Amino acid sequence: MSALTAVESAAPAVPVVPLEVTASISRTQTALDPFAPWALAAVLLCGAWALARYRQRNRPAGGAASDDARLVATAWVAATLAVVWAALAWAVHAGPLPFVRAMDAWAAHGAQAVATPWLRTLAVRLSDMGDIVALTLLTLTVTAVLLWRRRHGVATVWLLSITANSLAVRVLKNLFERARPDPVPGLVTSGYSFPSGHAAGALMVYGLLAWLLCQRASPRGRWLIGVAAALLIAAIAASRVLLGVHYLSDVLGGLLWAGMVLAVTVGILQWARRAA
Repeated sequence: MSALTAVESAAPAVPVVPLEVTASISRTQTALDPFAPWALAAVLLCGAWALARYRQRNRPAGGAASDDARLVATAWVAATLAVVWAALAWAVHAGPLPFVRAMDAWAAHGAQAVATPWLRTLAVRLSDMGDIVALTLLTLTVTAVLLWRRRHGVATVWLLSITANSLAVRVLKNLFERARPDPVPGLVTSGYSFPSGHAAGALMVYGLLAWLLCQRASPRGRWLIGVAAALLIAAIAASRVLLGVHYLSDVLGGLLWAGMVLAVTVGILQWARRAA
């Protein structure tokens, strides 16, 4: 019995967002995909303009050695994730290569081995937390809170970086055009398979939110926030494989891509805080 058969045999789970709404959103995303590259270019230009204006008003002063070390470390993390993502993307696009097929098959068999009705229900709930509806609502809520607290610069970086990440994932999906696993009844998907939008969106939104919260938390609080965010992101990413709507390599591709964007965003926020 295949992994998809095992998942399909489980009791149906009703998503939090009605399927009619999800299907409508999916059709809208697909219809707007041809404009995604232009929208992404516009968002990046807005970000570059905002950074240029910020630099004019706040000339970076000589910071402490620890600040420089953090910026360098963040740059290295972003560069490393970019290289690893590029290698995985090439391996997926080139066939995929045998080791990618073996990895995806291993994950599919693992999903088959643990598939139960209650676990499928949990996976659907977790997947909903990484859906565009949940992430958009959270993004707008945090933006409103940041603006209310007069943290306009952070709100701008928060909103533009998340938007850029989301648009970039749509562009990449259409660039690679990787077919998804066989469709699962009762679940609505949007676009091609690589990279996973749920994994990328969850890491970008929850990861950046965790970083912002950690800036004002105690050392113990930072540890708790970091662990909670990591577990939630990992659970959302795993749910996509468990539900049979993504290959493991899709999920890894989404996490690596969003990790790179997140590292760049954190570097910008560190630079801005140093310049303020």
